[in-house]
Amino acid sequence: MNDAPLEDRVHDGLHRRVDTLQRAPLTVTDVRTRARRIQRGRRAVAGAAVAAVLAVAVPLGLAATGPTQRSDVPPATDPPAPAVAGTVRIDPRSAPVGGASAVPLINVDDPSLVVDGERTPLPRDYRQLTPYLDGWAGLTVSDEPAGWIQTLQVLDADFGVLDEATPASVLAVSSDASRLAWAEYDGGRWVVVDRAADGARDERRTPLPPGPEQADVRPVGFLPGEAMVVSRTDPATGDESALVVSPDGATTPVPGFIRPGSADPVGGLVSGQTSFSGDGSCWQVRDAVTEGAPVVWRTCDYSVLAFSPDGRHVLGFTDYLTPDGSPTLAILDAASGERVVDFELAGARTGGVGINPEVAWEDDDTLVAAVVTGGRQYAVRLGLDGTVERVGGAGVEVRPGAVALKVAAAAG
Repeated sequence: MNDAPLEDRVHDGLHRRVDTLQRAPLTVTDVRTRARRIQRGRRAVAGAAVAAVLAVAVPLGLAATGPTQRSDVPPATDPPAPAVAGTVRIDPRSAPVGGASAVPLINVDDPSLVVDGERTPLPRDYRQLTPYLDGWAGLTVSDEPAGWIQTLQVLDADFGVLDEATPASVLAVSSDASRLAWAEYDGGRWVVVDRAADGARDERRTPLPPGPEQADVRPVGFLPGEAMVVSRTDPATGDESALVVSPDGATTPVPGFIRPGSADPVGGLVSGQTSFSGDGSCWQVRDAVTEGAPVVWRTCDYSVLAFSPDGRHVLGFTDYLTPDGSPTLAILDAASGERVVDFELAGARTGGVGINPEVAWEDDDTLVAAVVTGGRQYAVRLGLDGTVERVGGAGVEVRPGAVALKVAAAAG
């Protein structure tokens, strides 16, 4: 049955200006409350299922022993997720519509924030947006004669600008949204800024060695013990090196990368690209907190990004990313690189489709991504168990290679 007329009606309804005029704007409290409510519900269901499995699988009183894990992180009690047989097809046009998402979305073409299906107009185009204090922190980009300029803005609840830094890097936001970080250039050096989203502690500012603005710095993600990984670009080669920035401001290099990808907030791992062949790339995962630790695993099959909040999984996109994104996505075991589930986007074999690698984990078992197929972009929810759900309405039209819909704060 052809349901396109229904999708068109839904799409038109979502875009009627009267909706945005009649609805009260979403507040920061709305976003946080809804996200936490959804996350609690999902974690409660997952926790009950795990408890039921463990009650049968683990004899009472059996103690796990073994060497201390890196960073003194306690051993995980959950069994490894069983691999899903075969390749799971992502087709948002026919996928069931799931529940509300804990992940806010940004509509880039019609600047607006989408939370729980409700849209709030934005006064300007934000590439990233996350709750901060009683307002927001957002990244906006302007096209200047000298090139693209990124500005980090601190905003009030109504998106009024309170403070800003130019030029600035992308934002990194922790999986529980409690921390955010960026880098800003002060005219002589890049400075890494690390803040608590609720203002519970003082801002941490770590100046890096003096250098040109072209030696771009960006936060990659967060590690155990309130450390974080940042990258710094070599202007001569374009390659990036990785540094661990400690809470006391000390910096420690992590060798072996030409582009760091993502950081594990629990186990202290970091992923990153090690080589580029012209039509492919190789990546590795290594320990970022133990000096001299060996590489954990390598691959030339995937671009390895976005560790899950519990550090047990990481995502593998195609080894060659294009402006359209990746036609496939694999959820991998972070400790071994073994596949747990393979996803492939409908139409992947004919081109013109892609999964945006800027995704967000909704909880330990599900993630939200923006995908393009059939000339439209949709938000989808993907699960460790191979489930696929469409989040929200009928998607938005999108030009080839363009982004119209994206998660507001991608995983780092």
